[in-house]
Amino acid sequence: MAAPLLLAPWLWSLFSGIVIYFAEFFGKKMATVLATIAAFAAIVATFNVAINSIFLTLQGSLPVGAFKFGLGLLPSNTEVCILAVITAEVASIGYVYWRNIIAFRLQG
Repeated sequence: MAAPLLLAPWLWSLFSGIVIYFAEFFGKKMATVLATIAAFAAIVATFNVAINSIFLTLQGSLPVGAFKFGLGLLPSNTEVCILAVITAEVASIGYVYWRNIIAFRLQG
């Protein structure tokens, strides 16, 4: 009966050590992923503001009739389409960047 009592603290320290190790490991990974997502969201928001400001600048500099006529030739979701293309380009750049880093680490 004395053997299980001596084994319990050792098992508890082993289990808590494993849990702490995985929590630290996945915590760092999760923090990196969340920071990447936040940076990507900031880039997309910046592009959205830039595209909207370009359209507003064009609207202010062109005669009213010409701008409305030009917008009439474009679909209503033009800004969203441009933003989607830019977002895809940024995602592609990020993918290539991380792929090259992983390939470099695997070679070395």
